Amino acid sequence: MLSKLLTLLSTTKGAAAAAVIATAAVSTSVAATNQDVQNAVNTAVQNVTQSTQDKDDAKGQPAIVAARNAADKKLRDAFQDDQQKLKKLHSTHVDSTDRAKLDDTVNTADAALRAELTKALDKVATFTLGREGRESPKPTGSPDIKATFTAQADLDTWVTDEIGVMDKIEKGAEIAVAALPTFTPGKPADAGKPADVTTGKPATVPTPPSHP
Repeated sequence: MLSKLLTLLSTTKGAAAAAVIATAAVSTSVAATNQDVQNAVNTAVQNVTQSTQDKDDAKGQPAIVAARNAADKKLRDAFQDDQQKLKKLHSTHVDSTDRAKLDDTVNTADAALRAELTKALDKVATFTLGREGRESPKPTGSPDIKATFTAQADLDTWVTDEIGVMDKIEKGAEIAVAALPTFTPGKPADAGKPADVTTGKPATVPTPPSHP
């Protein structure tokens, strides 16, 4: 019976529930000393607290992993939005003499956008070292312990700043392309057509010569 109680305490979600179970167990004359019950409650509280800090409620992920995944997604989504806007700039109608300049402007911005994303993702990795948490400093010979992830605010600020930088790169390309002379394509049949010709017939029909 005691072993079942201790097992239940170690898996119950919530320190309050652990305390209630322990109290009920003592009141029903379970064969355990007060110290045994107290130790079980303390262990349950520690386990629940650590689980709350280190795991995402929806997926059961450690907090540091959930933070990394969320930051990566925000950065990649922003990158894709800006990249799609850059692609649309390729269809801007400019004079043939400016086409190479337009393509170079867009391609340069795209390369800068990719480089910024890579830098941002690398920085996210430094904020979230380790898949289960960062190892905290420890004296020689002591067991490894996990440090609680406390860099969420700094990580959020970094992601917001980097999204702003990527947006600025895309906006800069838009401004540069907008400065290029544009034209509206006309009908091919109008090209080279004399301005004074309005129909396919001559204005007057010459009189044929008379025959004797």
